[in-house]
Amino acid sequence: MPKRLYFEDRTVFDFEMKKLANCTLGLATLFFGVQTTKAQNSEREESTITERTYMERFEPQLIKSVEERLALKQLRIAEMRRKMTILDSLDISERKRKALLKDLRNNPFSHRLSKTLSNIEFVDEVED
Repeated sequence: MPKRLYFEDRTVFDFEMKKLANCTLGLATLFFGVQTTKAQNSEREESTITERTYMERFEPQLIKSVEERLALKQLRIAEMRRKMTILDSLDISERKRKALLKDLRNNPFSHRLSKTLSNIEFVDEVED
């Protein structure tokens, strides 16, 4: 029985098929890569934006100016820093402090943060 001969012929045939498949796959990848690059480099038409949002379009008086938005942002940042100093001065575990600071950054209106800040008792120092 020529099992060995069949195995060798089959191996050569499989190798040629794999080689052909790999070449085809490589050429297809090259073709699609070139097309993608060409599409990215093509000139884009400049479009003008008349109104960016429905709010600007229908209720322009409700939109705050850039200066007002920057002032509100500065107020939010100052409030966040004030809360950070309060949390740093509390006598709580480090793990809870880190969780509260994470809440302050990611979700400033979280229940845990609100509860902690509402339970603060301020003590005035008495000077003798």
